Amino acid sequence: MRFTLPELKLSWIELQGVEDSELIPQLLSGNHDALAVIVDRYQRLVFSVALRIVKDEGEAEDVVQIVFADIFKRAAQFDTSRGTLKMWLLQYAYSRSINRRHYLEQRQFYSQLDVDDLNPLGFSAGRNRSEGLSTAEVGRLLEQAIHSLKPNQQTAITLVYFEGLTLEEAAQRTGETLAAIRHHYYRGLMKLREFISSNKRSRQQNDAEAIPLEAAHLKPRPI
Repeated sequence: MRFTLPELKLSWIELQGVEDSELIPQLLSGNHDALAVIVDRYQRLVFSVALRIVKDEGEAEDVVQIVFADIFKRAAQFDTSRGTLKMWLLQYAYSRSINRRHYLEQRQFYSQLDVDDLNPLGFSAGRNRSEGLSTAEVGRLLEQAIHSLKPNQQTAITLVYFEGLTLEEAAQRTGETLAAIRHHYYRGLMKLREFISSNKRSRQQNDAEAIPLEAAHLKPRPI
């Protein structure tokens, strides 16, 4: 979705009170205070996602800087029809954190930690590469998977998985009962895993079908 650039740049004080959807057009119009507001609103969330994956505060802070630098450079790519600014930021936070985790693992930064232990969705940087998934593809797959959920499941996954709230805290935030938020969270996780597994099976099937087709072109023609 293309943005209509605002005719008037809002001041820092005015930006504090606007919705997320108004910040990107302000940023695209050259109002860099809009980025400062985005950082102020979401840096703690991005840091918490990064910390859960890279398991080091200094490295997590580096990921935060990378994420917001990417947002600044790619603001024009934000599409409101595909999700909120918050979800877009989470996608970047997740993919950049996995990328950094893989970089650190290659340099033996960790002892015996495994990304999968930190990640109930089953994404692993090393395994994704062996399956032919780039970091960008992981981000797109995650976004598609989340959009396949019901709204209450999306909310539960965002609060508990991405923001790191306990089920009790998520229940208080949403006003739902603990039993309800637990149901939404675990049903959401199950749906995400099913979506991801189905995508992987489809990819493997397509790869398997492509091999005989390629081999057929290599067969010698009869004399």
